[in-house]
Amino acid sequence: MPSPIARCTFWITSLLAVAHAARADADELAQRDRSSLSGSVVDEATGDPVAGAIVATGSLETTTAADGRFELAGVPSGWIDLVVVADGYEPLVERARRGVPLRLLVVSSGELGDSELITIEEKRELTGQAASYDVGRDVVRTLPGSGNDALKSLQSLPGAARVPFGLGGLVLRGFAPRDTNVFLDGIEVPILYHFGGLASFFPSTMIESMELVSSGYGARYGRGQGGIVDIRSRPGRTDRWAVGGEVSLLDASVRAEGPVGGGNVSLGVRRSFVDAVLAAAPAGDLALAPRYLDSQLRWQSRSGKLTGLVFGADDGLALATTTTTLDARQSFVRAGLRYTERRDDLQLSVVPWLGFDRSAIIADENQVIRSNVTAAVRATVQRDVPHGFVAAGLDVQSNRYGYKLVADAPALPTGTMPLSPGVEGSRWSADLGMWTEVLHRFAGDKLAIQPGLRGERFGLTREWALDPRITFRQQPTANVTFAQSIGRYHQPALATSVDYQLPGEPFRASRAWQASAGINVVSSKLGGDITANAFGASLHDLPVDVVSGATPYASPGSAAAGGAAAASRQFTEEQLGSYSYRANRGRGRTYGFETMIRRRVGVAQGWVAYTFARSYRQGDPWALETYAPYVLDQPHVLTALATVPVGPRWRIGARLRYASGNPITPTVGSYMDTGLQEYVPLSGRVLSERLPAFVQLDIRIDRSWKRRWGTLKLFLDVQNVTNRLNPEGVSYNFDYSSKQYTRGLPVFPSFGLEYAP
Repeated sequence: MPSPIARCTFWITSLLAVAHAARADADELAQRDRSSLSGSVVDEATGDPVAGAIVATGSLETTTAADGRFELAGVPSGWIDLVVVADGYEPLVERARRGVPLRLLVVSSGELGDSELITIEEKRELTGQAASYDVGRDVVRTLPGSGNDALKSLQSLPGAARVPFGLGGLVLRGFAPRDTNVFLDGIEVPILYHFGGLASFFPSTMIESMELVSSGYGARYGRGQGGIVDIRSRPGRTDRWAVGGEVSLLDASVRAEGPVGGGNVSLGVRRSFVDAVLAAAPAGDLALAPRYLDSQLRWQSRSGKLTGLVFGADDGLALATTTTTLDARQSFVRAGLRYTERRDDLQLSVVPWLGFDRSAIIADENQVIRSNVTAAVRATVQRDVPHGFVAAGLDVQSNRYGYKLVADAPALPTGTMPLSPGVEGSRWSADLGMWTEVLHRFAGDKLAIQPGLRGERFGLTREWALDPRITFRQQPTANVTFAQSIGRYHQPALATSVDYQLPGEPFRASRAWQASAGINVVSSKLGGDITANAFGASLHDLPVDVVSGATPYASPGSAAAGGAAAASRQFTEEQLGSYSYRANRGRGRTYGFETMIRRRVGVAQGWVAYTFARSYRQGDPWALETYAPYVLDQPHVLTALATVPVGPRWRIGARLRYASGNPITPTVGSYMDTGLQEYVPLSGRVLSERLPAFVQLDIRIDRSWKRRWGTLKLFLDVQNVTNRLNPEGVSYNFDYSSKQYTRGLPVFPSFGLEYAP
């Protein structure tokens, strides 16, 4: 039996964890949909079961058996705070959902260190999508290759293609990076990573959870035809103020959190100093100075109903040679207030927010400057009913775009060169989205159906869209879940795409039909689970370059040339634009299969993720009559990852990645243009060749010291430890008679020290 000390600790921790939850009376509880939650409690250091531990949520409580197992009956649907208290161990508060066996790791009160693990769990409750991966806050940053950054772990999940040069962004199931939207507490964010993908925009220590949905999400989200990343921020401490920080070869950060006026506040700031290091050691005639800065402020009321959030980022890149200069800058800021309320079976959430974005590139006399002011609100109301729920919501977003383009205008499709040196102006638009979803479980909660409908009006192109979506789920046993989804998705035209419009061919939204089917099996023999998903999509009305006589279809740097320039353009188009005439003449299709096998042994964790995916596009049909591979098409992507504790203070991990090379258009010859007095390349079949395969090994070593005043952690994260030359593009000599590969990132060490109070 638990000691009186453990019992008192349990009650104190429970009250802190569930003080915001309203208790329903017994009659109401009997009418609401309930199920059980089971799992085991084990020692974090040894993996041994912990007997006699108290496990509770709200008024529900149980004690672990001799083998560490427990089961809680009558657990409500949705996220809950699960409290675990045991003699000799630190109290644990874990966010959990019913339907998936849990493995809760408790740390000895005398051995507490900063031992962080990655927790990725597929959503097994009969709601949601066929392939959704939740990443918990307690286990996020010790992944090899992540550079101590939680959000970079998303690139190791199934369905995610490798990104050239480590550029920021996600390529999910063959969709373009711009097709995937990112949300933080319901606020849409323009970027996920800083310039170069070295770090994400939000610090790991302020993240509660992350969810990646590669495709097939429900009607709650719109304005996108790919996937979504849903990030939830973490509340600050309420017991005392604490200050921590981190310094590495890339950047330095400081953070603080504590109680304020009965609520709590978290704040942080991070600044890179790569530019300062490079400035101190100039390399000949080339001066390169990249930098990034981000800051965050989060406030939560005593009741937890109100949450205020202000965050932003500023990136810069300066490049100077003896003949040219380039200055690129990208910044954004967001401010929002979230109100949540739950009364009996009714849940309400309202998130109004404001935002400002600015992107600029100045290269000698040429300029591309863009800005955007956004005002938006998201509102959701959900009522729990027997065996499910009914939900509806509103999604309104207004934008005022400003742009200034100082450069020679792109050639018209006729080959005529306009006389205007550039354009400048502004546009205003408002988008309206309305949606509804219904979840119904039946057959003893073993079957579920979740239809949804989303209607939208896109102000920039003045059009309406109606998207039906539906998900089916089956759970024949507690350890096996099947899921299928199908739906239509519309994505509004980018403001950067309508700078130059063809007469008589107005822009419109693109659309996609998506379908997926998957299975998840939890295996006690394996000590983990197996996930497999098949997916496909048909894309229509895609924006593509309109070919002109002045711009050959596969000329270097164009979308059809492939290689580094074409790939990089996919990640910058949304912020900077393509600076070309575009039209909705493109089509596409994607299909594939992904699987992940995950196993835990003691406190060790690892998984193998494999994705087979094909993605094809058809551009301007006047130039390309059939489909060709998408410039980021990677048929095979394999990731093997493991992280293992070595004693109570050390942890070592490794990640091995293999990916097919990106497609390129070969140059089959050249001819001398006597007018230009230069050689002009002759292109072969569009995107018919590939770069050599990408192979990379990353390692990570952590060492922690626990003291009464806090925890110090020293980490070494080395990417491409073998310094392998991975080709990312092709360059040619003056007459195109020989070529050489453009090398990707060399060995890249990240060495740092972190302090946590």
